[in-house]
Amino acid sequence: MNDDAIDPRVTMQASLDGELDAAAQAAFERRLADDPVLAADYARHVALRRVLRTKLPREPAPAGLRARLDAMSGPAVTQPVRPLRRDFVQMAAALAVGLGLGGGATFLALAPRDPSVVEALITAHRRALLSGTPVDIASNDHHNVRPWFDARIAISPPAPDLAAQGYPLVGGRVDVIGGTPAPSLVYRLGAHIVSVTALPAASPSTQASGNAGFQAVSWRESGFTFWAVTDAERRELDGFVVAFKTAITNAPP
Repeated sequence: MNDDAIDPRVTMQASLDGELDAAAQAAFERRLADDPVLAADYARHVALRRVLRTKLPREPAPAGLRARLDAMSGPAVTQPVRPLRRDFVQMAAALAVGLGLGGGATFLALAPRDPSVVEALITAHRRALLSGTPVDIASNDHHNVRPWFDARIAISPPAPDLAAQGYPLVGGRVDVIGGTPAPSLVYRLGAHIVSVTALPAASPSTQASGNAGFQAVSWRESGFTFWAVTDAERRELDGFVVAFKTAITNAPP
C-alpha cells in the first residue's frame, strides 16, 4: 500500500510508540518536514507524553480498594492483587489525550519552564537537517530574509550579518513551535549549522540545555526570546551566541 494512503495520524502513533522500522521512521520524518500542521500535532503529542511521564504520581491502589477486590474475588484467589498504577496511568493518558484534542492539555504541555519547548525546537532543527535543505529561503543577505519572514508570518527578527566573524547566514525557514509559526534564521557554524528561532518575549527561556547530542541556548533581546540550536560543540555555540548578541547590540538604531 502507498504510504500516502495511510492516515498520517496512524503513522504518527506508531512513531510515538517506537513501532516503525528505520525506513518507515525516516519516511515519516520527511512527511513531517513537508506538513507543518502534522508536525505541530506531533510536537504536542511528544510534549504531552513527557508531561504524563513526569507529573503523574507513582501510587499503588488504595488499601480499601484492594480489600474490596479480594472480597469480591472470593477465597479461591491466592495471588495478591497487583498495584493498579499502570491502569490508572493508561486511563489518565486517555483522558489527557482527549482533552489535548480540545486544546486544554496543550497549555499544560507548553506551560512556562516545561522542557517541551526545547524538545520542539530540537525536533524542528533535526527535521531541517533530515529534509535535505535546512532553509525555506536560501540567502546570505538579511535584506532578503527579513522581508520574506514579514510577508509570510508578519514577524521579522533581527538577522545580523556575521560572515566577518565566521558565521555566514544561510537563509531562513518557518518552524511550528507550540502550534504557532515562528521564524528561524540559519547560520553556518563550522561544519554544522545553527538554527536561531525567535519566539515572543514572554516565551519560556533558560540559559542552556542539552538533549540527545543537540545543544540549545536561549536569551531575551529586541523583544524576542531567541533560541539557538545546533549539534555542534557547546563551546562553538557559545562563541556564536556572543557574536550574535554583540552584532545586535552594536547595530545602528
